[in-house]
Formats: sequence, structure tokens, C-alpha cells
Amino acid sequence: MTVPTVCVCNAVDTLRDFAVRADDVDRLLSECYAQQDQALFWGPLRKMLITYEPIGDLDWQRKFLELDGVVNLSPAGRGGSLFADALADPELMAAVAAHAGPGRRIRLIPHTTTADLWRFAEALRSGYGIEVELPESTPDQSLRDLFDTKTGLRDLAAGLGMTDGPCRVPPGAHCDDVQEVESAVRAMLADGTPCIVKADRGEASLGLLIFRPGDDDIAERLAASEFYGEDPVVVEEFIDGDIAFPSVEYMVPEDGPPHLCYTTDMLFEGATRLRGNVTARELKDAWWYRPLTEGGLRLAREMQRRGYRGHFGIDAIARDGVVHMHDLNARRTGSTHVHEFGDQLIGPKYLDTHAVGNYDLYGLPAGLDLAEVLRLLGRLVASPRTADRGVVPTELTDLRTGRVSCMFFAPNLAELHELIDEARMALGLSR
Repeated sequence: MTVPTVCVCNAVDTLRDFAVRADDVDRLLSECYAQQDQALFWGPLRKMLITYEPIGDLDWQRKFLELDGVVNLSPAGRGGSLFADALADPELMAAVAAHAGPGRRIRLIPHTTTADLWRFAEALRSGYGIEVELPESTPDQSLRDLFDTKTGLRDLAAGLGMTDGPCRVPPGAHCDDVQEVESAVRAMLADGTPCIVKADRGEASLGLLIFRPGDDDIAERLAASEFYGEDPVVVEEFIDGDIAFPSVEYMVPEDGPPHLCYTTDMLFEGATRLRGNVTARELKDAWWYRPLTEGGLRLAREMQRRGYRGHFGIDAIARDGVVHMHDLNARRTGSTHVHEFGDQLIGPKYLDTHAVGNYDLYGLPAGLDLAEVLRLLGRLVASPRTADRGVVPTELTDLRTGRVSCMFFAPNLAELHELIDEARMALGLSR
């Protein structure tokens, strides 16, 4: 018997703890809520999705992509933890229990394993007699939380000797307070090395500060930032110039060896604004592919040895024959759904025939609706079930704010990038 799947799309929960320090926290979080929509493509297509708010234009997506088995529920309140909000909603909990069916078992897939997940699973067991499978959740919550920090990645890599070689962490230092940060920055700049300052638990590029030789406003910029002063801080070399931004994601199972899920090329606007990801067979020919995938596998094996379970991604910067790992995300990432979109809607061997990607498009008129987006995109809109090239508007929960994310698929990487440019032009957006 197939075990029913429940996906809890809590992408904002861990970000909230960090972003709450900012003056414009509501704006920062509102830009991230639409990430919940990515879960349409997680795991099996037939599933229950628990989201912060109802997924925008879900009826259209169900019909267009033939997602008839998707059920979407949202809790009555929003208190900062999606699992806690679900626990506080008796009707939602009863619906989850009913979704378990006669087998009295569900498979639970979260975006991020948080402490409240364990309370949620226990409430289903003790209150409803539902056994919960957690194939992507590390039983040791503190281990997951450690690996999800900047210092956690650097310590993990250092323990494996990955401070040198073709795949490594950049040179840098761990700092306990702002005074240590300032000293570390000045030491790097004195050596002629640009550097970046990163809060230990930072996410979504929030609070990053970049310093270059000649900068004389170090203390002022550190003091003005809301993101420093409480947690450890990493100061490390800022890698720029002729660079690429590859990323890899691995799955670490409870039993069996870790495996590579996919590799992407991250698409940035400027130095720190991630706008999309693409995956394609051509990436295997990139010079950085082998050192990054082999280095990532070394990390995956060590994480498994320590007890980690689930997805994790490594973001990197590649330059001059060296891959510099700068972030580890111990969870599903913002590109997991790109791979699963291809796997589910094109087929397990989709990379043999297609390149697939997503891109976030900002600057649309506020209040624009899906009908108008579809009209503007016109012939570009197509389903991978019926075409070999096309655009699928997704993450529609934020459309009212002037943002839409789209999935793109094409026979190769060059055509995929052409398709992204065509969509921009059709929507009246500058490149």
C-alpha cells in the first residue's frame, strides 16, 4: 500500500528567526512566502500540502499540469511556525489524520526540519493514532541546526581537510563579537583581500556586507547592520571576478549511501540577489563539475556518519580552477523543485533531453492577475507533458505584489536562457 504524503511548506520559519531583527521584516518575509508553492512538485504529485496561506491560482495549476491529486490546506492562524499553527488548528489536524487513510500512516516531507516538527508528529501519534514516517528529517535536531550554519560548514570542511585543494571553503575566520569582526576585516583588507561578512544563521542573502581594500567605513557599516551582535559571524575572502555560481544537492538516506540529486547553475542579479537556477546535461562538461560533486559527496558521507538524514545543498563560487564552498543548506533548497519538476513531469531521465530551470521575475504591475500574465506570455506558455519547450508560471501566491516565478524547459541550456529572455520581454521587463 502506498503511504499518503503530507508536505509541510515551512520555508519561512527559520528565516523568520533571523529576519525579525530587520526594520522591514514584513517586506523581507512577504517576498519569501511564495516559496511554499514550490512544494507542488515535491515528492509524489498526489499529496496534501500544508502552506502558510492558500496557494495562488492552484485550480489553474492543477488543470494545466494535471495535478488532480493535490490537496491544499492552511491553518487558521499564523504565529511564526507553520507546524505550531497546524497543531493549533483542530480541523486541519483532523484532515491530516483523515488523509492517512485506513493504514493510519503518513509520510511527512518538510521544507526544513524544526523543533516543532517533532511536536507535530507526536501529536498525530498520540492524539490520532497516526504513525509518521520522516525520511528527510534528522532525529538529532541540534545536528541539523549546526550543519545549517556558516561556522558549521567551515568546521565540517576543515575536519575533512577541505581548506585546500580543488574544492574547499574560502580562507576566513570565525568571530564572536563585532570587535573581532572588524579586526578580521581589517586584517584581510591589509593583505589586499576583499572579504564578505556573514551572520552564522543568515539566510536569503540578508545582512551580507562586502568590503574591499581601501574601504574606511568598516566600523560604521558593521554598527549600522541589524544582523550582527548576537550570534557568531564568519569573515571570509570574497570571491569575485570571472566566476561561476554552481550548486549541488544531495540526499542522505537513513539506509544506503548518499547520492547526488542534481547540479545547478545559480542565476544572480548582482553579487548577492539569487533570481533562479538551471540544471542541464551540459553542466557535466563544466570544469567545476567534478571537484564540486566529489567534494559534496565527501561532506555527505561525513554528515551521514554523524547521523544526518535528508536533503542538503552546497552553494559555491568557482574561479581559476578552484571551487569555493560558501554555504550549506541543511534542508530542501530553493531549487529542489526544479529537479523534481523535471523528474515528475518530463521523466526520470529528463536531463538526457531537456534543460530545466526557474526564474523569479520582479517589477510587474502590482495587482496583475494570472489571466493577464498568460495573455502576455502567449505562445510561450506550454506544459512539459505536451511540448518540448515552454514556460509555466508558478509561485503565484505573490503575483499581486508584482512578482511571478516561472519554470522553464527547453531542449538545451542555450535555448533555456533564450526562453528566459523571451519571457522577460513578453512581460515588459528589462534584462
